[in-house]
Amino acid sequence: MGFKCQLGCPARRRIDAPTSILVCYFGCPTILRTSWSNENLGRRFSKCQNYGNRRRRCCHFFYWFDQPMAPHAKVVLVGLLRKVRNFENEKRKE
Repeated sequence: MGFKCQLGCPARRRIDAPTSILVCYFGCPTILRTSWSNENLGRRFSKCQNYGNRRRRCCHFFYWFDQPMAPHAKVVLVGLLRKVRNFENEKRKE
C-alpha cells in the first residue's frame, strides 16, 4: 500500500527494514548522492528531495552516509582525479 509524504513527494511506499531507503522528516524518500567537492570527495550523503530548493518547502534533512576520509587519502584522491582530468583533456585534443 502506498503513502503520501507531507510535502507531496512522489513516494510509493515506505520500507522500515535496516537496509531501507532513508526518509526525510516529512516521510519522503531521500536521495543518495556523492560529493565531488575537494573537502568531501567521493563521500556519499542522503538528503531530502527538496533540500536546497527555494521554491518548495523543505525539512532540511541531510545525512552523511560515509565517514570523513583521512587527510592523506583526500590528497591522494584529489591528485588522482587531477591526473585523470588531464589525461581526458589530452585525449580530446588528439
